[in-house]
Order: sequence, then structure tokens, then C-alpha cells
Amino acid sequence: MSDMMPSVTAGGSARRQRLDRDLDAEIGRRLRARRRARQLTLQQLAEISGLTVQQIQRSESGAARVTVVVLLRLAEALQTPPLALLPDMAPEAGAETAEAESEESPGSTAHDLAIGLAQYLWKQGHSRGGSR
Repeated sequence: MSDMMPSVTAGGSARRQRLDRDLDAEIGRRLRARRRARQLTLQQLAEISGLTVQQIQRSESGAARVTVVVLLRLAEALQTPPLALLPDMAPEAGAETAEAESEESPGSTAHDLAIGLAQYLWKQGHSRGGSR
């Protein structure tokens, strides 16, 4: 059993890293799109959210992992449901639907976010041939 473990772990690890990078990049794209739809500069969003410009830049570029706390702060500052910032959690939306989304689901919680993220990760693992 021990000789099988390294190959499973190594393959799973590479796949997991790729999925993580893809997720970071997609969240970053959605953050940037929402910020621009709200016509906010990085500086303005930093002031509203209490984050630094550098944190937001790294989050938007996918260079930094967006924690739940950061995601919730940015979602609140952008007046958008946190789940709308995650892929496959909400319909694709441009500037024209940003207002409607924030009115439809203003009370998204960290619990909702965790459930949505878990569903996304499960779907990604299974859609790419991953099995656990």
C-alpha cells in the first residue's frame, strides 16, 4: 500500500494545485469585473473594504489566495453576494445585473459560501476525472 500512496498523492497534488490556480484566477476575474462594474478604483475599494490596494491587486490577478474573510469583505464593499464571486455558484453577470443580484441575495453568509465552495470543488474533482 505504501508504494501506491506516493503516486496517488503526487498526481492528486498536481491536479489540486491546477484546480486551485484556476479557482484563484476565476475569483480574481470576477472581483475585477465587479469592481469595474461599480466604477471603483483599487484605492476606493481598499478604503471601503479596509484592505490594502496590494491585497486587492493580488486577489484580482490570482496571485494571492482569497480567504473567506477577504472574499466577504470585498463582496460587502462591492455590494454583491459572496457566492456571485465564485465560479458556478451564480449566473454569469455583467454590470447590468450586478444591482439585481445584490438585491436578490443580500444575506449570503459564510455558511452559504462554504457550501457553495465545497460543491464547486466536488464538481471540479469529478468533472476532470478525479476520484477519491
